[in-house]
Amino acid sequence: MRKLRSSLLPALLVGMTLGVAHDVKAQESALTIPHVWTCSNNERFVTSGPAEKLIVQWRSKSYAMLKEQSLPGSMRFKNYDSGLDLVVIGPKAMLFNIKTGIRLADECKTVAMKEGNEAHLLALEK
Repeated sequence: MRKLRSSLLPALLVGMTLGVAHDVKAQESALTIPHVWTCSNNERFVTSGPAEKLIVQWRSKSYAMLKEQSLPGSMRFKNYDSGLDLVVIGPKAMLFNIKTGIRLADECKTVAMKEGNEAHLLALEK
């Protein structure tokens, strides 16, 4: 019985470690997957990366976005050089140009959001 316990403990620890490593890799891969957002005004953009290093691809250019303080249940990202301002709330996202004051894209959703899920960026915050 003692030999059985001593041989099971290392096996259990290895199994637990592999499970944790798998969960971390699954979260990391979810962050690297590009998310395509389609909008009501026939516009689209792509986001990738975690909220702290979000990249927005808009009209064939990539922009590094800075996460800003926002109200609970929402997220805001800005690129001050270009003027891009991405606002994500539960059911949709909007893309603005803060330099010109123009809304570039409205009612933007990913495929998952169209299926009733929350925006992936908001889900990562929890």
